[in-house]
Amino acid sequence: MELSLKQQQKKASLFIIAVIMWEFFSFYGLKAILVLYFTSQLHFSDAAAYQLFGSFISLVFITPILGGWLADRFCGYRYATAVGCVLIVLGHLMLTAFGNNVYIGLSLLTMGIGFFKSNAVCLISNCYPNDPVAATAAFSWYYVSGNLGSAAAATICPYLVENINWEIGFIMAAFGMMIGFIVLLLSVPYFSWEKKTKKTERWAALPLLQKAIITGGILLSAFLFFYFMLRYDLIGYLLIVAGIIALIICAQIYKQADLVRKKRLLIMALLTAFVTSFWIFSNQVSSSFPLFILRYVNRTTLGCTFPTGMFQALNPISILVGGAVMAFLWRWMGRRGIRPQPDVKVSVALVLLVLGFLSITHATTLANTQHAASMFFPVLSIVLLGMAELFTEPVLLAAWGDASPHDTEGRLVAIYFLCIGAIGNYLSIWVSKLTVDPTTSKATAATYHSAYLQATYIAIVLFSLLIARILWRKWKERHSSNG
Repeated sequence: MELSLKQQQKKASLFIIAVIMWEFFSFYGLKAILVLYFTSQLHFSDAAAYQLFGSFISLVFITPILGGWLADRFCGYRYATAVGCVLIVLGHLMLTAFGNNVYIGLSLLTMGIGFFKSNAVCLISNCYPNDPVAATAAFSWYYVSGNLGSAAAATICPYLVENINWEIGFIMAAFGMMIGFIVLLLSVPYFSWEKKTKKTERWAALPLLQKAIITGGILLSAFLFFYFMLRYDLIGYLLIVAGIIALIICAQIYKQADLVRKKRLLIMALLTAFVTSFWIFSNQVSSSFPLFILRYVNRTTLGCTFPTGMFQALNPISILVGGAVMAFLWRWMGRRGIRPQPDVKVSVALVLLVLGFLSITHATTLANTQHAASMFFPVLSIVLLGMAELFTEPVLLAAWGDASPHDTEGRLVAIYFLCIGAIGNYLSIWVSKLTVDPTTSKATAATYHSAYLQATYIAIVLFSLLIARILWRKWKERHSSNG
């Protein structure tokens, strides 16, 4: 029985969502063990481990811009996504084969994620032309499947690492992406409806050897560039260049906007600054938290000892559970005409950020006095920070869609991700390094306490500033309505 066009498109999108779930599995399985691998196996100092981890994650948020550009202009989304899958598998395997030269594997992973991320999302969008309701439903499943993959990976990979060896942890992450690649190949028959652009038609018409030479040349050039950037810690300079370009683009868009849009853009820029600050601190869950949990937290309960990296599974689990609760709550509030402004929602995220860091700071106090903290407080901290994400990224993405002038949303959302992902992760290195004692190059219970206490104070200041902004907005609204 032949499927209708809509049925083919729906099945195609479900296949791609499954591929993305396995990519999440691959990436977050790696993320759960990477800092621990740097310090315990490669014997990096704490500061060096934080620096490389932050630089790698930051770079991962920059490369999808390049991968998306190449797919748009030359090879199309499916070919680019397939190349990304292969590179990600190779990157994980290179971490096992060339563990001492970790930059080889990380460079391949950076390239692979760059080809995969934006292009896989575009494949989902293309499955629902002129059907925003169905597209929204598909992206809801994308969000759920991604967090399921993350939770599974952060449970399985750390368990294998602590109970077998490090290599099997990386191999499992590679295996996850390999499953995703197979699913991508199985999706091909359901894309028969896909229309090729003139550019992708030209690419499809090229001989296989020519395709291989062009692809190989691009990949080799990219590999050498990213290897050099990571090996010599030059990501900061790349971010400066990217930031200047982003500012120029924003200035051009702002200049061409009308007065109403200009006001909205300024508000969104302010909220993006607050959300970027949130991510600078929240990123500690996968950088400095693991070493604190490894060294100073009692991970045993009821005779069971939990692997350190497994604590990161709490983040996607809390997002899944909290997301279901908040979806119900938003609908309940909407039916009663209660629609909080984006700045109010972001203020809730900052409250949860403060509470999360108060919890982890209390754990450092216990570790400093009792030499082992209860796992309850790190668990509570990670759950609170996971819940806080529900009031940042979904809120700001929707708000950027409303605020953006026509034909500028893609560029502004890309710049938003540059801020929260690349810049936020890179600046989080500074917070991580505050936990390190400069005399020993190692974090102690006392330095963790000092760093997390400072982070708590800064989070309180950020919350206070945003509350002042909300009160000012309400006063102006009341003043204008009275006038």
